[in-house]
Amino acid sequence: MSGEFQPTTAGGDRPLFLAIAGNIGVGKSTLTRHLADKWGLTLLPEPVKQNPFLKLYYDDPKRWGIQSQLFFLTQRVRLFKEAGALDHTKIVDRTLYEDAEIFARTALSRVEYQIYLQLYEYLLENLPVPDLVVYLRASTRTLSRRIQSRGRSFEKSLPSSYLRKLNERYNGWASSFLRAPLIAIDTDDLDLFSLFGEYERVTDRIAEALLQKGLTWQYTTTIPRHS
Repeated sequence: MSGEFQPTTAGGDRPLFLAIAGNIGVGKSTLTRHLADKWGLTLLPEPVKQNPFLKLYYDDPKRWGIQSQLFFLTQRVRLFKEAGALDHTKIVDRTLYEDAEIFARTALSRVEYQIYLQLYEYLLENLPVPDLVVYLRASTRTLSRRIQSRGRSFEKSLPSSYLRKLNERYNGWASSFLRAPLIAIDTDDLDLFSLFGEYERVTDRIAEALLQKGLTWQYTTTIPRHS
């Protein structure tokens, strides 16, 4: 499968909404930027740098877990609302679902998580649902290597046991996820970070999944740029 294209939903009645999911360091942001550029999608990025509690959480998870997760929840809700209001194709870097159903579950106490879930389920009611969630999967060893190679110093001290626990929950989450269509792509043998990363294998897999789910795109010679 080759060529440049502008994805739309089947019938062109509403713009395509893609979401990229996956554990820390798997390559979500890298792939999201590539797809946004290649397919002319509006990118709604993950708000990692804006979270004032994230570094504090890594230093003291019990003290700062609820603050960090509530920040992410409000930011994801805002991004999904923005996505629903856009009248052109868009892509989200990390989903509201994995934040709530994996990270918050891991970070919060049982009592905190029960309260958090009530708020989460309430907020979901009026949010748009992605046409496809792409779950990028990698082993704990691969995740650790990729984290060390990128520039977020506060992530480099994450223990492998924490990444392994998240990975186990991610795989269980993906196998039973029903809120939106989902495909899983193994990335252990893919280089998504070099200048000549193996993007085509991943984009072809996504394009194939879109076709299988009745979604189409229009081939173009010029990719439109959206602000």
